[in-house]
Amino acid sequence: MALLCLHGVVATAAAPAGVVFQDPWIRAPIGSQTVTAGYCDISNQTLAEVVVTAFVDPTGTRRIEMHETVQDDGRARMRLLRQLTIPPGQTLSLRPGGKHLMLFDMDAKAGVLDLAAKFNDGSTQPVRFQIRPLASTL
Repeated sequence: MALLCLHGVVATAAAPAGVVFQDPWIRAPIGSQTVTAGYCDISNQTLAEVVVTAFVDPTGTRRIEMHETVQDDGRARMRLLRQLTIPPGQTLSLRPGGKHLMLFDMDAKAGVLDLAAKFNDGSTQPVRFQIRPLASTL
């Protein structure tokens, strides 16, 4: 199998068939901010557990982390997640106030951003996120 290397992202195999990313979107950064959040539903239509280990920017210009908002003494805090596990036949929602992506060094105000989801088996899957202005996300 040939290896494909694009700007630091190495794809060794296709993602598991039956993993669907629904309504992927990113909130456009506000003003001069360069940090924002991304959301989507990840549907596992396979018969096996699926584990997403990372989302990466194929251009290498943005750092992306997976987070979860948790309550700690009445305050909302973010906790870094090392993976997202989706049981067979289930959908995991990345939503405001829950699990989500944090994107750093964002400068795009509208349009799309192509990212790649990485799985624990070494495979990757491209995911195209719509960048939405704040007014359309409220």
